[in-house]
Amino acid sequence: MKLKRAPQRLLAVLCALVAAAAAVQPAPPAAASAAADTTPASPMLALLSPAEPQPTTTREYVNVLGRTAPGASVRVGGEPVTVFATGVFARDRVPLALGPNRILIEASPPGASAPTPTQTLMLDIERLPPPAPVVWPADRLFVNGASLRPAEALTVAPGEAVEVAVQATPGQHVEARLPGQRWQRVPEAGVASGRYLARLRFDRAGDVAAAPLQLRLLAQRLPRSARPRQITTETPGAVGQWRGDTARLFVVGADGAGLLHGLHEVRLGGPFLAELPAGTLLHATGRRGAHLRVQLAPDTTAWVAEAALAPAAPEASLPQTSFTSITASGSAEGDVISLPLPAGAAYAVNAVSTPDGRQLLEVEVFGAHHATTWVSQRATARLLRELHVEQAGPGRVRVRITPVAPRLWGWRVERTATALRVLLRPAPLLDPTAASPLAGLRVALEAGHGSADNRGAVGATGVPEKDINRWTTEALQAELLAAGAQVVMVREGDDNPSLRERARRVDASQAELFVSVHANAADTGGGFLRVAGASTYFKHANHRELAAAVQRRLLEQTGLTDFGVVGNFNYTPLRLTTWMPAVLVEQAFVTHPGDEANLLDPTLRARLARAVRMGLEDHLRSGR
Repeated sequence: MKLKRAPQRLLAVLCALVAAAAAVQPAPPAAASAAADTTPASPMLALLSPAEPQPTTTREYVNVLGRTAPGASVRVGGEPVTVFATGVFARDRVPLALGPNRILIEASPPGASAPTPTQTLMLDIERLPPPAPVVWPADRLFVNGASLRPAEALTVAPGEAVEVAVQATPGQHVEARLPGQRWQRVPEAGVASGRYLARLRFDRAGDVAAAPLQLRLLAQRLPRSARPRQITTETPGAVGQWRGDTARLFVVGADGAGLLHGLHEVRLGGPFLAELPAGTLLHATGRRGAHLRVQLAPDTTAWVAEAALAPAAPEASLPQTSFTSITASGSAEGDVISLPLPAGAAYAVNAVSTPDGRQLLEVEVFGAHHATTWVSQRATARLLRELHVEQAGPGRVRVRITPVAPRLWGWRVERTATALRVLLRPAPLLDPTAASPLAGLRVALEAGHGSADNRGAVGATGVPEKDINRWTTEALQAELLAAGAQVVMVREGDDNPSLRERARRVDASQAELFVSVHANAADTGGGFLRVAGASTYFKHANHRELAAAVQRRLLEQTGLTDFGVVGNFNYTPLRLTTWMPAVLVEQAFVTHPGDEANLLDPTLRARLARAVRMGLEDHLRSGR
């Protein structure tokens, strides 16, 4: 309860602040600074950004963020701005002239009849000219060490090219040498560009121990007096080769491992191909940085974090499999599809949607060929409509699992020493006499972030996202309990379990639905008012309808801007939850002053919680 009241107490204290508006005026020649004018400094007006005492920028504009008393009137640079319920105000993209600029921020108290400001601040900021472009020395040899590529550890297969790059004095002769190889020419890309690029290959098929690639720059078009005449250096990343006729096998560790289609700088990682259990054997054919490339089939490679693997035992061999039969039967939990599969075999299970909206599962088995002539579907299997097996590609067998119902509720994969078991979960039975379809169902709730080490995003008021998430989740818990649902809280209090532990708790809860609650944040470099709104996220194709239902209610009940329904989202608890429909709600943006004010309003949070509950009910009714 203390944390619940914290925002109100904080606002009461900060309500003493008075807001500001600014006029761009020529600044005096003195050093740039943010300071009050002759009016004594007052806690009723505060500048939050820029926060530097003597700000400078090369941009043509500055984004101004400040705080005052709620209800005050503020002008920034002569323009009136909105003062939100928290007293926070912002003006984006205030234009700046080259050199010193003075921006006047004026505030009038709430209810003032006269427009004369009672508080003012001056933001003195200097706009510097953009940095001059890099001019490569024309009279001496020069190598830009930061441009050397490869920059990370790299192990390739025989015949695979190594991309070499460097920036250096234009018009010179550049050569590179792979470990144990001869020098090879690295041509300049374009006339006098100073960018040298090449794709080099080892000239033999055997193993080559990783070592830095050597590179030298030889003077070619410089005065004879120029010194030095040669520069020799090496790349930050070591390069090696693994022979192709040796199976370098690794085994997935106790925590499992995610297979990635490629290596990209993507928030939350990905895109993910599969989640593999402990004991899976993988054939590594290369390395890039902290990841190994693994060969799943002749036409399929993937990447996996090396830290999630361990070298396999010397006697281990990569499974090559075929299965002649598949069995489907019913169980207390749902239908069970059993595929004979030896220990260590790699596979991927993914939900897909057909063009007509039907949801199904596809199981891809790697290192396998199609030999199935016996597909046995017993009468106890009530959820399954059809099993189809095909050779999807060389070394890849695909099993398509089509349920009777057009909507796939949930699935789970269990690995045994001899088989892969895919469990289909039936949609929950709803009480037709209850006022809410949620009555009697179990819902798992997760408040994002938690603890002092994982506060999440923080907006202008300083209230951390973790607390906003928890308050809304508690309001949602109350909504669900009032509707007759059972609620499992994945994160209690200020707890901060790991993301995989959160996913494990969701799975162990045996809930029928899972909702994760977060607040969004955006880069404010382009403006504090640039991005706003509510959004709902899902990972698996069969969870999209739930996300869309929740998003519709969020917009209807709150009036927030629509930031959209976002699919293929790789948040770990969302990605690992398949036994039930799962969504993540990004309530609004704490980096937007208006959204943040809404998130700190208990009334708006109550409407958010009500909207999520209504979205869950809509989804349940639509599948009745």
